[in-house]
Amino acid sequence: MDSTRISLTDFVDFVGRPSMTGKLAKVREIKHRGPYTATSDLYRPVREAIIRTHAAAGDKWEIRVHLARANAGGRFDNIADAYLGWWGQRRIEWFEPGWQIGYLQGLPISVNPELGLEIDGRPHVIKLYFKEDPLPHTLSDIAARLMARVLREQTPREAAIAVLDVRRKRLLCMNDRPDLDILLDAEVAAFTALWAQA
Repeated sequence: MDSTRISLTDFVDFVGRPSMTGKLAKVREIKHRGPYTATSDLYRPVREAIIRTHAAAGDKWEIRVHLARANAGGRFDNIADAYLGWWGQRRIEWFEPGWQIGYLQGLPISVNPELGLEIDGRPHVIKLYFKEDPLPHTLSDIAARLMARVLREQTPREAAIAVLDVRRKRLLCMNDRPDLDILLDAEVAAFTALWAQA
């Protein structure tokens, strides 16, 4: 796979494709789209506004200030509203969530949860999900299991590993089922096989 890194988001999108044809199309899209650019990262302003607010121990309403500074307020008002609604009255403290490139069967996956939050006293490592379509729990479990495997040395032992479906205000904590590793490894094998042919 040369020096290509697959993002956690792209891998989860691949897993969520319902057919092999759809999976192949996703692999081709990743393989041929070129390097990352900030301008092609649709949710970057709202993601960075959320991270900056937590990392600076700011008041939750500062998310809107950060969006306004990025000239992105209007585009992301509904997402900001949803995130603020999820935050609600929770007592939240920031910690660094960690970042690592994991190699599963030789496939380099960039695992980068955006948030390390102690929520009402319990640490959570959280990947943000902003898309219109609801995130099925099966996909959030695979994403969380991947984070747990790759970041196990950096994550507090008692931490919940989760994906936050922001638009629906749903924190999907991993159900650590015994078949999760089997499913994850099967998807990695499928991705690698399709990459070789794409």
